[in-house]
Amino acid sequence: MTREEKRLIRLQIARLLDQCQGCQFRSATNASIHVCSSCPIGQRMQELGKKLGGQPKVAEKKPAQKQKQKKKTLVMRRWTKEEEEFILMNQHHMTKMQLAEKLGRTYFSVRQKLTKLNRKRGRIHAS
Repeated sequence: MTREEKRLIRLQIARLLDQCQGCQFRSATNASIHVCSSCPIGQRMQELGKKLGGQPKVAEKKPAQKQKQKKKTLVMRRWTKEEEEFILMNQHHMTKMQLAEKLGRTYFSVRQKLTKLNRKRGRIHAS
């Protein structure tokens, strides 16, 4: 429904409310107006209100392929000697991201492990 169609429906409802001014069943409390659902004017206003979205919409299920993929939960596991040697040997030939992908680790875990290993071997001095 376009904005123009919605505007026209709201104008129709406003005109119907003006017609309903003298009705004994009409009452206004705070910001809402209650109209008798048994009179023809009230019924017409309810029909127009439903066109505007008076009923709650039921959420549609998205196709499985369009749903956001959940992040994989990583399980913390100990570093093996082979993994430690691999990152030390390849730290100057590969990026930390490439090392992480190759080992099935996160970028941050590889970065942290490299820092610790280099400090331990005296390659980087902690300040």
